Amino acid sequence: MVLVASVLPAQSLNNQALNGKYFVRQISVVTNDHGSLTDALSLLGTITFDGNGHYTFTGQRLEGSGGAVSSSVSGTYSALPAGIVSMDSPLRSGATINARLGVEALLGSSTELADNTFDLLVAIPAPLAGAAPLIGPYWMSMLEFPSGSGTAVRDSFVGLTFSALGQLQASAYGHAANLSGGQLLSQAITGTYTITNAGTGTLFLGQYTIDSLLSGNRTLYQSADGNVLLGASPGLHDILIGVKSSTAAANNSSWNGNFWSAGLRFDPTARQPDISSYAGSAAARGQGIVTLTRRVKALGSGSYDFTGVDGYSLTASGTGPEGLLQIGIGAGGKAVVGSSLSLNDPGGYEIDFAVQMNSLSGPGVFLNPQGVTSAASFFPPGAPVSPGEFIALFGTGLAGDTGTAPPPYPSTLDGVTVLINNLPAPLSSVSASQINCLVPYATEGSTATIVVQNGGATSNAVTVPLAPTSPSVFSVNQSGTGLGAILHADYTAVNAGKPAAAGETVLVFLTGMGAVDPSVPDGTAGGSNPVSDTTASPISVLVAGAPATVVFSGLAPGFPGLYQMNVTLPSSLPATGNVRLAIQTPNALHAQVDIAVK
Repeated sequence: MVLVASVLPAQSLNNQALNGKYFVRQISVVTNDHGSLTDALSLLGTITFDGNGHYTFTGQRLEGSGGAVSSSVSGTYSALPAGIVSMDSPLRSGATINARLGVEALLGSSTELADNTFDLLVAIPAPLAGAAPLIGPYWMSMLEFPSGSGTAVRDSFVGLTFSALGQLQASAYGHAANLSGGQLLSQAITGTYTITNAGTGTLFLGQYTIDSLLSGNRTLYQSADGNVLLGASPGLHDILIGVKSSTAAANNSSWNGNFWSAGLRFDPTARQPDISSYAGSAAARGQGIVTLTRRVKALGSGSYDFTGVDGYSLTASGTGPEGLLQIGIGAGGKAVVGSSLSLNDPGGYEIDFAVQMNSLSGPGVFLNPQGVTSAASFFPPGAPVSPGEFIALFGTGLAGDTGTAPPPYPSTLDGVTVLINNLPAPLSSVSASQINCLVPYATEGSTATIVVQNGGATSNAVTVPLAPTSPSVFSVNQSGTGLGAILHADYTAVNAGKPAAAGETVLVFLTGMGAVDPSVPDGTAGGSNPVSDTTASPISVLVAGAPATVVFSGLAPGFPGLYQMNVTLPSSLPATGNVRLAIQTPNALHAQVDIAVK
């Protein structure tokens, strides 16, 4: 897999990369265990980072249906080299935002809170020496909880065109829980706007009417380069995110790169209420498929790691469906907004925002902080690795030559050593740009710090999340998507020419399933007598959304880092053809490959 570069090259990121004045909006909702909103909080204003791990916020805070009050708070933050940021929440004392710093914005969510709180924070750089002209077309997503109520929640996707005379024309498409039974509606809007040289202004979307999808005033902020808009209604719990759209014709290839993402979702109508917030990443390669990794906090499920894929299809306007979302691509493909406006998701109200990652490079032996991934699924940056997992490291100058090793894998190969939390990692192959290795089974903690040693030179240290499991199914095309590496019981491939049948037991090959019993030495394969079972429990598998039965989960004999699941398919399948196969462990959900069934 080739890492796609974004813009603004840097060797790596740190606290100094987050510096200066930002416009910020944070919205937070609280539910009971049944999915009904019990409280809502939000803040709007400016946040100033000092480049040394401290910030101050000045603006307004709103709680429930009360009036907005002035707020001024301070906090701390810490930025990892890839752009992952941990910061004190300016809205909730004691809470921590799991944030991401990209080219156009800082965005994140309090994914580790133990209560029923779900939030989204977005901050955009404020202009330093005068805002760019606000003119031309923008795509905008809005999620609104009027008066902090879930009964009137609404979600809209809007195309706006700003004129040079302070006028705007807009076409909105969305739904509201208290309008037309939540059905999708369209609305044409003629409005006005103002913007100052400092990047602050107002948005007027027409006089309020009881049956309007959108109306009234919004506070409006414009980013330093004019590519992103952020806003909210005075005295209401909502968030507006806009991206400047391109005037050139778009297609699927217009979305190409690695992106940080965050979002907030509310669907109380589902069989099990679907309330969640997340921070993560997305990798689009311009081919109609986007790979996702997210740290999700969901009602009833707590916090977990998700990896999966969505299909997308862009029209010439730069908009189109991505899974259940309607998305709009910003100019230059640097940012993407999305709203849940699918007939397949009638009760879903969601806003999603993604910004391109900074491109990272460096001299000598350079391990890309965004280049640590699964050697099976090639998930985008930010997802955790786990003990025993087969991982791939990307960078430059990682080795002086290309070399491979047969099992058992050595800890040094062609003068190259990889240390993970100071433990030597077994190496299967090395080259100047990529190393494939195994995470030592004894790796402990919530993070893993990785260093490459090439001869007498040592790379930069890269810290990534560490979790007990990070399931990743190998794929036939070796991209991490498409048909999974799955065999019939006679060891022939499951594919379109020979699909699996309902009730059949198939063999699924993957990595990242964590500790095994009995244990095996690092770099060695599992045995056949006895076999090494995975210790994570419970483990479940879904095929086209239907539960399958896990007969065996453990190391595949003969291949280090390779795990095997023997799975009996459901006796009745809800669909045929290539359908999604999902694996769930106590801390993770992986839904990235398909299985051919009949």
